[in-house]
Amino acid sequence: MEFPSRDSGIAVLVNVDNCIGCRACQVACQTWNGRSPPQTSFSPTFTNPPSLRADAWKVVVFHEITREKVLSFEGSTVKISNAVDVVPIPYNCLHCATAPCARACPVGAIKVSPEGAVVIEASECIGCGYCADACPYDVPKSGSDGKYYKCTFCVDRIQNGKAPACVEVCPANVFTFTSMEKAVKLANDMRASGKAVYGLDVDNYVGGRVRWIFALSGDKASTAFAKQFPEKAVVRTESIREALKSISIPGVGVIAAAVFALGVVAWRRERIRRIRDNGKHKKESKNSSDKGA
Repeated sequence: MEFPSRDSGIAVLVNVDNCIGCRACQVACQTWNGRSPPQTSFSPTFTNPPSLRADAWKVVVFHEITREKVLSFEGSTVKISNAVDVVPIPYNCLHCATAPCARACPVGAIKVSPEGAVVIEASECIGCGYCADACPYDVPKSGSDGKYYKCTFCVDRIQNGKAPACVEVCPANVFTFTSMEKAVKLANDMRASGKAVYGLDVDNYVGGRVRWIFALSGDKASTAFAKQFPEKAVVRTESIREALKSISIPGVGVIAAAVFALGVVAWRRERIRRIRDNGKHKKESKNSSDKGA
């Protein structure tokens, strides 16, 4: 699997401070991609549906956080120690620089465009779920047909000179769709101004960077980002498996064969012991019956 350079292609900078939680992006995603709105039910939060689904590729996740607030009015101030803030974060596939889902797919059903969009070709998907197991962001979801689905970055739109549907419809200027080079510069400027940024410096498991970069200011970021994004964007078992695949150690085959042989010997010895014990038990039972007769 070849990926475009992480410094090339396209990206979206998400200014979470601007998000008003209107869900216009969520609706636009459903509409453009022809996804049937999933049936939802009451939940204790504003997030609806509660997570990404095969028919919901973008979900605005609402995080409730408590923090200290100082309110000022006509020269008077009031300090509230446990004020509740709601932080909405528009969430979808982050389109990793070297997407683990694409590396894990055994049939090559996940393609990466020259722009960096990571796309599951449903017609080629066999429903094994390896992509979901490899994703540290819990993105690919299984549909009723057993195949896996997720955000395509609206690759059909961007290859025709348009922005993703969610970006185009946003009324609050949350999203900046641009080149990766420019997105990185803007994100670094936001970081220099005191905002927290997620997506520029991530684990090498995902290529060190993702194409959806998030920025949020103040103490809200430390709590909301911690809830939304894993501290280490890595699936440990998958990363170990990939590491082992790349290692070739002379003699490993011989060692494996020896371990297998020892296992067979131990199994055979145990089987013989059980047969012997069963035979002894039957003989004792027969002798007892003869004496009783």
